[in-house]
Amino acid sequence: MIPLTGIISLVVFTLFSGVLCFENNVPVYMWNIDTDAVVNPLHSLNAEELVGKVSLSLEQKLVALFMQDELSVDDFKSNDLAALKSLAEMENDGTFYAPSVTKTIKLPEVLEAAGYSVVYIKSHQDLPTSPVVGKTVLVIDLPATQLGDLRKENLQLNSNAITEMYEILKSQQSDVVGIFTAKKNSQLQLDESRRRIARSAAAKSAPREETFVDKFYNITQDSGKLFLFFEKAPILKIKDENKTEWANFTLNVDPELTGTVVNETSKTGVLVLTYKALVPAGPKNDTGFLTKATISFRLSTKRGYWYINQTSIDFDVKINDATFVENDLVLVTTDVSTPLGRSWHCTPKSRLASYGYYFNGTIVKYTNKVILETDGFQLQPFKVSKEKFGDGYDCVGFFTEGIWAAIILGLIIAMMLAWAISMLADVRTPDRYDDPKGKTITITATD
Repeated sequence: MIPLTGIISLVVFTLFSGVLCFENNVPVYMWNIDTDAVVNPLHSLNAEELVGKVSLSLEQKLVALFMQDELSVDDFKSNDLAALKSLAEMENDGTFYAPSVTKTIKLPEVLEAAGYSVVYIKSHQDLPTSPVVGKTVLVIDLPATQLGDLRKENLQLNSNAITEMYEILKSQQSDVVGIFTAKKNSQLQLDESRRRIARSAAAKSAPREETFVDKFYNITQDSGKLFLFFEKAPILKIKDENKTEWANFTLNVDPELTGTVVNETSKTGVLVLTYKALVPAGPKNDTGFLTKATISFRLSTKRGYWYINQTSIDFDVKINDATFVENDLVLVTTDVSTPLGRSWHCTPKSRLASYGYYFNGTIVKYTNKVILETDGFQLQPFKVSKEKFGDGYDCVGFFTEGIWAAIILGLIIAMMLAWAISMLADVRTPDRYDDPKGKTITITATD
């Protein structure tokens, strides 16, 4: 009878072996290759076994080995490698796919041991300009992919690069076999990244500085009162016009409200928000620093409505080692107009203000240089009572585009149905029949 410790050791060894096997398993895809070789999808091959299966089909052919940093079976299931799949389908010879291969990084060494001359290609300029004679392998390292949203885009770019370089080689000689694989499994990298994030989150018991909780500001003065609410942190986007790059600053800190004035008597006011010492967030740009940004909203009233009359911004920002300073830069503001005693509310992400040029109150030129976005924003400057916002005047009207389209389409269908019913109601059955012994029936236009 096997002791309990032996069973536990066997289970641990099996799991550990499976993890190691998974770590080294990478798919290999070949095209323009005429082979009868088959692989068991439940069995992993190493580099030597893979070359042994297809070696006869590679004889006297130029081999282009495209090596990526990370790859998994899931990448082939997506549409990110559509260009590569289309290229393979256009070739006369068949394809070969091995979903689980270990030690793929040693493929150049194995092919060299099999008698191939290995040449490493770093760019398009290194590709041969004439037909290659003899058994040769071109090892082409592709740009690195990354986790997250950028990985999808990078896979597509690599797929397009493979197609371009393969077509260049194919234009010089027809017997070119393409091989696409990677050094390690991307799914393993994703799992490791998740574990690292989980460990980092567990190690930090204190809340992160960029964590944003909805913020409510009650600005009470002798002359009036103003309520302001942010459900999510606003985002200030400033463009580096020299390199046409954006720096996105998440305004996730409490602003200074110095300079804010609300006059209930004259129904005028200014809301001033000053943010200091912020760095960009997100993958767009992470090399900037916002020293200071002051956003001013001028509030006015007209015919029983309050509205934002003008929005301006002062900022001092550094992006890509270049400093940009603006003072009293007037922005184009979204139409914020609400009856007095009610608040203006906008839940979906929207552009509250952006940079534009004015001429006699009309925009004559518009360019994206500064953008202020909000996601969950509410404001009420006048007739504030009972320590809460008045009824919301939402930025999204009740009759949306979809509702109007349904109403108009319904009216058209109803008119067509009414016309069809009227036509059917006007159909008359004959009330007289022709008698061969009597006079012939004549029908006039009035009948």
